[in-house]
Amino acid sequence: MVTRQGEFQQMKRLVGTCAAIISVVALAACGSGNVGAGPTAGAPVGTVNGEPAQPGQFPWMASTQLGDGAPCGGALIAPTWVLTGKHCHGNALTDNPERWQVRVGSVDRTQGGELVDVRDFVDYPDDNVDLALIQLDRPVSVVPLAVIAADERAPFQVGASAITLGWGTNGQSKRAAKTLDWTPEVTADNATCEGGEDGVFCGGRPGNQGSGTCMFDSGAPYVWAQKGFASDGTPLSTPYVAGTLRGLNNETCGIAGQNDDWQSVGGRYGDWIRTQIGSS
Repeated sequence: MVTRQGEFQQMKRLVGTCAAIISVVALAACGSGNVGAGPTAGAPVGTVNGEPAQPGQFPWMASTQLGDGAPCGGALIAPTWVLTGKHCHGNALTDNPERWQVRVGSVDRTQGGELVDVRDFVDYPDDNVDLALIQLDRPVSVVPLAVIAADERAPFQVGASAITLGWGTNGQSKRAAKTLDWTPEVTADNATCEGGEDGVFCGGRPGNQGSGTCMFDSGAPYVWAQKGFASDGTPLSTPYVAGTLRGLNNETCGIAGQNDDWQSVGGRYGDWIRTQIGSS
């Protein structure tokens, strides 16, 4: 079994490999935290078992842009700050903010919304905690997604309902999706993934249907609302980000019973986020 620190280092090495080939087809291996061969190309793309997001439905959803690719997802949590995964930029080739842009407010990762340059990356100081903040070069006009309160425990209870969303593949393609998909998620027991340490918890699709996430979904938000969500994914009360997608636990995505690792932004992790964005 790979240790938590070893797993994180593997993800960093994977992103480094992808950055070196960012302009070619092999780009599609990036942004997943997944170690191993990618799925077979040729099928339509989209988050596994996901539903299309409607324009304006999730305006705070962010797509990181490195070259022509979309290595990761993220969530706007303040006018100049996007929350994502540390492994999305964690090596010498991808750690230069000047190479990056972020698109916010569009379901199409290639156009629309606001495309903003990146000023800086701020990483959580513990190597085993996969959280990063992207500081934007200017404020954007989109209303941010709130970060879960430090003392809120409901999203992390087994059976809690949530959603996630991204431009990930459907498990049968090596290309990132062009348009945003969303999928329901349910918080699961720590034994169903690598949960229980360093703020990692498990989540997957309801009914033991698998993760619902795949390559290019890394850094995506785990979104919770106290009153739940409508059938089209719209939150029925104020939505909060409770976690970010840390890494996949299977190569082909969507396998029943195989949940993903989510990095909590509750407790001290959320306190760290608020300190960083508040101090700036």
